[in-house]
Amino acid sequence: MYETDPALAQNFRQAMRRVASTVNVITICVEGEPMGITATAMSSLAMDPPSLLVCINRAASMHASLADVSHFGVNVLHRDQEHLAQMFADRAQHHLRFVEGWEMDTARPPRLADAQASLLCRRIDHHQFGTHSIFIGVVEEVVMREEVDPLVYLNGHYGSVG
Repeated sequence: MYETDPALAQNFRQAMRRVASTVNVITICVEGEPMGITATAMSSLAMDPPSLLVCINRAASMHASLADVSHFGVNVLHRDQEHLAQMFADRAQHHLRFVEGWEMDTARPPRLADAQASLLCRRIDHHQFGTHSIFIGVVEEVVMREEVDPLVYLNGHYGSVG
């Protein structure tokens, strides 16, 4: 493990607050039970094969399960879905997460029907680094919303680029 200077850690935190990120809900299905978490650390990885990575805190409730499933979903939120970002970030709202707007299948990760984009990924690898794990997925399916206006997170606030 690394020992980080507290001042450097604080400066890094402030620098990262200045980087706009799309807001995503990462989903999995474990023994028929849907699980999800809000995440901004998602990035395309390669075009051949089409792949992406997501970074999840090892303290997150679904971290261990994500390491064991064959597939995960990345639901890129639209600007009108801020309430979902907040809901999936709040453990107290766990019971409300998949109540409406989701396509559910007991064998696949839930897909948000009206997401900016939804990607079904086959999890092929993961690596631990510091407080997080990097999960790599090969994209097997993509569904997109026509209007392009993703929800972004910048300096502690949700917003839009549109």
